[in-house]
Amino acid sequence: MPQFRPFKGIRPTEETAQDFVTKSVDRYSQEELEENINSRNQSFLHVIEPTWDNTIESIHDRFTKVRSKFEDFVDDRVLIQDKASFYIYQLIQPNGRQVKGLLGLVNINDYNENTIKKHEETIHRRVELFANYLKGSHFHAEPVLLTYKPAQRVDLLLETEMKRKPTLKIVDEEGVEHLLWRVDNRLNLKQFKDSIEKLDDLYIADGHHRMSSSALYTEKIASEYDEEVYGNETFNYTLAMLVSNDELIINDYNRVVRDLNGLSKDEFIRKVEENFEVISKGKDLFIPTKKHHILMYIDNEFYSIYPKNTDLDVEGLRELDTYIFEEHLLKPILDIHDTRNDKRIGFVAGTKDKVGVEAIKQKVDNGDFVAGFAFYPVSVNDLQLIADLGLKMPPKSTYIEPKPLSGFTIFDLKD
Repeated sequence: MPQFRPFKGIRPTEETAQDFVTKSVDRYSQEELEENINSRNQSFLHVIEPTWDNTIESIHDRFTKVRSKFEDFVDDRVLIQDKASFYIYQLIQPNGRQVKGLLGLVNINDYNENTIKKHEETIHRRVELFANYLKGSHFHAEPVLLTYKPAQRVDLLLETEMKRKPTLKIVDEEGVEHLLWRVDNRLNLKQFKDSIEKLDDLYIADGHHRMSSSALYTEKIASEYDEEVYGNETFNYTLAMLVSNDELIINDYNRVVRDLNGLSKDEFIRKVEENFEVISKGKDLFIPTKKHHILMYIDNEFYSIYPKNTDLDVEGLRELDTYIFEEHLLKPILDIHDTRNDKRIGFVAGTKDKVGVEAIKQKVDNGDFVAGFAFYPVSVNDLQLIADLGLKMPPKSTYIEPKPLSGFTIFDLKD
């Protein structure tokens, strides 16, 4: 059973929240980043700005400067610290879709022992970089997103707390409402803690690199610790947002390729037909309607492709269209074997509708890529099956929502 505990969150006030809280830095273009830095004097981006400041030569110095700026914001009362609390975080999208989750701390030992289960491989250099960032800054400003199989008791506790006025409420630049409730009543804290710790497993939905980096950070700090490590020290925990899997939004994550490995369009399609049924749709844009229905776009035409009976017998993975696509198209036909590092393939986050397909079409039509492929979204049941079996999905098989904002609640690892 996973450990789960409250924390003394550091967060903006009602007056500073709208200006302070931001999207993850990697969700901004360079132009948007510069605009936000120049127009929002008290945003979280100013806290982490030293990370890309080339005038600071030492990476370690950049990260310790982040810590210094964070402490300045606390000293200036842009940020305040609560007593030990859990937090309920709700996102309401412009289309009315609502997602709620519970913010608290999970123990790294549960991750190491696979009580917190993973389904994706990580890239070591990214893990090492963020672990070093944590070692300099010593705080988490964005949670790992974990999911769990529906638990009626947890849902009831959440719904009861959400009848109160939220502690914070903001609207981001995309029109998404973000609401935060603080839970600090001792009885309610115990009820939440007990209910979560009765769950058998938690699953990483989004944030594999942050979780792995946190584990590496814990290992590094423990190795330098002057006293005996018992496992309940602050550095043994990381910030997580727990979302029931019946609320989790899983979008498609699609592919575009730069060339056909020397094949003509007709030669390529003939090779695809060896393992897939290929049906021309002409210029009619569509979206995949079910598992094993894959969209292909090439030379201004759309195609439906369906896997034929294949020799894929790996339980769990055979459910994934991204895996079938890799094993029967990418590798044998296009000679792309390392999708993490091969520059001939690109990835396009999907939207579950035609907007995502139009993004693929545009990338092909403008000449950057020669073909695009869209998939039906992976189900949460397949995601959890992969994790339960100890297997790993191909890179970027899912685009998970919600995307919590940075800085809504911060976990201070020095607390």
